[in-house]
Amino acid sequence: MNKEFIYDIRQFNRFYTKVLGLFNTQILDTNYSLTEARILFEISERTECIANNLVQELDIDRSYMSRILRKLEKEKLIEKKSSTTDNRKNFLFLTKKGEELLDKINIQSDEQISQLFNGLTDSEINEIRMSMMLIKEKLDKNKF
Repeated sequence: MNKEFIYDIRQFNRFYTKVLGLFNTQILDTNYSLTEARILFEISERTECIANNLVQELDIDRSYMSRILRKLEKEKLIEKKSSTTDNRKNFLFLTKKGEELLDKINIQSDEQISQLFNGLTDSEINEIRMSMMLIKEKLDKNKF
């Protein structure tokens, strides 16, 4: 690949990680990291969620995932329930407190996006959105 292309892509990546606040230790005025918030989101999206699926989906080290899940369980954001068909499986669910935290994070995330695009026209916003969808589509083919 052309070195100029690589430079431009890396420059964009640095810009966008800063925009998203990925280096902040806490996300959106909470006491939780982006990784912890993403795990809560992934649990909420699944009807049957087990830790191994999260490890694979998010490409997170198993021991790191275990520490995060213990923290979330200790703080009563998630609970584990044993499978009725396989005692080795524990399903993960958000508690009411976990749902409320995730709702707060989602609302603040929506507000963050609105502020980011404040001052742009609908046409400009759509152009950026379409560019993002194109990036996702092209990179999704690689399944990095």
